[in-house]
Amino acid sequence: MMLKHDHDRTGEICDELRTWRIRSRLRQDAIAKCLGVAQSQVSRWESGRELPRPHNVEAIRRLIRGPEADPLLALKHFVVHSSQHLLLFDDQRDILARSLPFQVTPNPLDRFGWVLDPERNPSFAPVHRRYRELLGDPGGVIGLAIVLPFHHEGARWVASIGKTIHSIAGIRVCLCELSFGPAEPGHADLRVEEVRLDPAGETRHSMTLWRLPPDP
Repeated sequence: MMLKHDHDRTGEICDELRTWRIRSRLRQDAIAKCLGVAQSQVSRWESGRELPRPHNVEAIRRLIRGPEADPLLALKHFVVHSSQHLLLFDDQRDILARSLPFQVTPNPLDRFGWVLDPERNPSFAPVHRRYRELLGDPGGVIGLAIVLPFHHEGARWVASIGKTIHSIAGIRVCLCELSFGPAEPGHADLRVEEVRLDPAGETRHSMTLWRLPPDP
């Protein structure tokens, strides 16, 4: 027999599953494959028509939270199951996890990955240096928003990069949201906005602009 507080906690994990799935833009059938159940079963859990059994509860908890003793693994779980354009980097700039759009071949990194390499794209070098400085000592900086214009195959493009710095399991990692698109008029400068938390917990923004070489 399930006690009332156990019943309530099981219902809460179903609510968490639905919220996490929608936020991650995942379909119920994708969740079902991860959990080894039918899509209709996931639907019944999320609607409250049925409650998962204890072994299902544990599987759901591991999927949406990761093992409680390893928060880094939980963040990796979030990235690899997300349909957003996300990458998780370690402090050496190595990729720890890719979201679904970056797991297929070809993907945007296959075409535009050179833009984020300071050796192949010198225009990115000042941003890369600043990013490495922040990984070593964030000094209250929690995020970067970068707009990077570039040329590719005779056309003007822009990379939009959002980076959030986390300290997890004794290391600093960066969650990066990355997109590429045709450049609009006015996208001529490399722009970097730093988001900082001051000691009072207030958010502060600072903007840096670099003038890029004129169009070839």
